Amino acid sequence: EGLRDTGYNFETAVADLIDNSIAAEATKVDIQVALDFRGSTRLLISDNGTGMNRDGLIQAMQYGSPRRPDPASLGKFGLGLKTASTAFCRRLSLISRHSGEASAIMATWDLDHVIENRQWLLQMSDAPDDEGLQKLDEMAPEDSGTVVLWEKVDRLLKKYQDPTGAPARKALEKRCGELKEHIAMTYQRFLDGSDKRARDVEIMLNGEAVQAWDPFQTGIAELVAEDSPLVEEAGARFHVRAYILPRHDEFPNEELAKTAKLSSGRQGLYIYREQRLIHSADWLGMFQKEPHYTLLRAEFSFDHKLDDALHLDIKKSQIIL
Repeated sequence: EGLRDTGYNFETAVADLIDNSIAAEATKVDIQVALDFRGSTRLLISDNGTGMNRDGLIQAMQYGSPRRPDPASLGKFGLGLKTASTAFCRRLSLISRHSGEASAIMATWDLDHVIENRQWLLQMSDAPDDEGLQKLDEMAPEDSGTVVLWEKVDRLLKKYQDPTGAPARKALEKRCGELKEHIAMTYQRFLDGSDKRARDVEIMLNGEAVQAWDPFQTGIAELVAEDSPLVEEAGARFHVRAYILPRHDEFPNEELAKTAKLSSGRQGLYIYREQRLIHSADWLGMFQKEPHYTLLRAEFSFDHKLDDALHLDIKKSQIIL
């Protein structure tokens, strides 16, 4: 129960699972969040990455799973899958196969089962959840892939008198809208086919492709500062670029101005680790947000070699600068 309270919000939790898909070299990630006929929320995240055999599934479900061989991987601490998921659900399942010829296997952490038996009992099954298996077959037909399944979701929506009614569905729709916006910004460099800093990944949310959102409106905003100092102790460079966006009436058209999302709340540093946004629109205590800085957005990009120097947290959502 204590491990459920690690401070994740819904957007950072789902992003942690997307990180695992990208780390597994997936080119497609599909997210489905829906209420079933009983009013229970189910979330499925499926990908076509390198799947897992039985031993791999057990390792992935281990709290503090083995360090990935690639230190630049978006998955870092071996905790995110479990802590991000159980922050919102009481039953987490992984369904995976490591090749097209292999059968899918399912591993499940059910917190109620653990509590009832007073042991960390990971449930293994050769008969995966029907919907999860169907999503796996859709995402990676006759190939490797993985599905993450959340059930007993108890921390996403408040309790509604009618859990299947319009207010509950509207609330879930709002949460999904916020999630879509977060994914568009967090994985902008992966979603934008013209951006060569990161490899291309297609991310779908409830049947719709998520489009990249560039906070700097590159090509429209003015690049006013750029630097790439060397941190000698780490043998690594970080990159800083500062942009001043046009005022609303200076944009070429109304649509582009709307896309830029001009507001005082969007000013600040946008921090990227290995091309993935980890923290945004914040001066990290160095300055106060105020109207004169409304159009100023600055990029701070670094790679894994600076993780320790910048005190990256386990949610990969905050650094100390």
